[in-house]
Order: sequence, then structure tokens, then C-alpha cells
Amino acid sequence: MTVFLLLYLCADASRTDCQVFPTQQWMGDTAYEQCLAAVPSLTKALTATNRTRHRFVCEIQTDDAKPAEEARPRFIHQSFRM
Repeated sequence: MTVFLLLYLCADASRTDCQVFPTQQWMGDTAYEQCLAAVPSLTKALTATNRTRHRFVCEIQTDDAKPAEEARPRFIHQSFRM
């Protein structure tokens, strides 16, 4: 299994205008757990303002996915408004 740590850099807290950057990659049976373990310290390193705008996401790549250099992470935005 291959897991990518993705950084979503967003212009504002609504996260409607974001750019996605792969920042790290793990391979193996514990790849997802290693990625999840890295997220809290990286999030804590962001300023309080940036914590509301940017976020780190662990994404599992399937074996049939393109190599990391060719893969373009997908951003799925869901908005719930009342």
C-alpha cells in the first residue's frame, strides 16, 4: 500500500479555492498509520489562522493508480449550509 500526505493550501476558511500538494509518501502495511501519526505535529506547527484554512490529509493510492509524479490528487469540496 502507498499513502500520500497531501497538503491542502486554501485561500480562505471556506476551502473553495484550494491547491493540493503531495508532501510525503509512505509504503508498506503501516503506511496509513505512519501518515496519521505525522498529521498532528504538522497541524500544530501551523499558525492558528492557517489551521482554519489549510489541512493535511492522508490518501491511500491503489495499486492501479498512476505513479506519484503523474498522479493529480483530487479535491472534493462538500459544503453544507443552512
